[in-house]
Amino acid sequence: MSAVPAFAPSAAIETPVAGETVAPAPKGEIKALTGLRGIAALYVVIFHVNGHYRFFPTFQPFIRHGYMAVDLFFILSGFVMAMTYAGMFSDGFSIKTFKQFLLLRLARIYPLFALMTLLTAVLIGTVMTKVSTVPDLPKGLIYNFALIQAWGLSNSIVPPSWSISTEWTAYLLFPLSLWGALKVPRRWTLVGLVLSFGVLAAIAYGPQWIAKQPLAYRHGPLDIASSYAIGTSLRCLASFFIGLVAYRFREHIPSRASLVLLGLTIVLLCFKGSDLFLVAVFALLIMALSHDEGPVARWLHTPWVYWLGLVSYALYLIHDLVLRIVFKMLPGWGVHGLLPEAWVAVALVVSIGLAGLSHYAFEKPSRRWFRKFLVGNYQTGSASAPIKAS
Repeated sequence: MSAVPAFAPSAAIETPVAGETVAPAPKGEIKALTGLRGIAALYVVIFHVNGHYRFFPTFQPFIRHGYMAVDLFFILSGFVMAMTYAGMFSDGFSIKTFKQFLLLRLARIYPLFALMTLLTAVLIGTVMTKVSTVPDLPKGLIYNFALIQAWGLSNSIVPPSWSISTEWTAYLLFPLSLWGALKVPRRWTLVGLVLSFGVLAAIAYGPQWIAKQPLAYRHGPLDIASSYAIGTSLRCLASFFIGLVAYRFREHIPSRASLVLLGLTIVLLCFKGSDLFLVAVFALLIMALSHDEGPVARWLHTPWVYWLGLVSYALYLIHDLVLRIVFKMLPGWGVHGLLPEAWVAVALVVSIGLAGLSHYAFEKPSRRWFRKFLVGNYQTGSASAPIKAS
């Protein structure tokens, strides 16, 4: 990821409060956050595998909470966006700067998203018609390619990409959110934080029109992913803002707290009604890991965990298609002979393998090309030490 800063991202960001500054952004890549993203992506994959193969009942409460990994993504995204791009808006808002920001984000997220959307649409329209449908596919393609399908316009052709659409909304509102999280006096930032949790509470327990699905039929209170529910975008925007606020106050949570916070996260993931508490703990965990120190950070630095973080975006976009092929199409073609557990292993290995292949063969090269094509000769503030946690 990269930015076009007014000054280097490591510079302090001034606030309106006399004598108050937000602490300097960490320099270089925070490997612990990259690793955390990889674990979250794997958690999402296992959550979706559970829809095809039921894991042991003992693990069901934990696995069914896998949708909360997306909320972790939203918070982490807000945190890293503030760390990487806040410097661009240090002198206030300008159309030119905002355009640069959006183009850089498009260069990061769009090429692989567009490829997977097109590939999935072609398969749905040909060999996958019996296992997957998207109403009014041509119209849906237009909304998906515009990244606005989650605005109540269409289903996501790549089902997990609903979150990409909602994050695009967060990017469009980024200057305003950044001002509310970093620029105003702390008391107003805290008011915004409380309001964000209020929005999440309304999504979780409010009127049915917000979520479009009764609470009893969800995996948990914040399991809102319908493109036609206003709660879907609000879920992202609230968690994204919480991530921005976490960046502002990150120095208040030491790295030594990460082990306790990780343990608390695992415990809460075993209880269905813990979603709002989990959002708070996720934010605190990210704040603690942002120091990139301590036993949890060292484990997240492990080569395979860190690598999983590097390919996490590809894994997130690719795995659903792999699961549909392995668990729906292959049986329909008469392909049998393996135990169910073996098919789970095949699905995981193929998903991770294709994620790695697409990351190095397509995602990275296309990102560089899009940056050159869209952004031109603009230099980015993190070019020498890229932050890969988002």
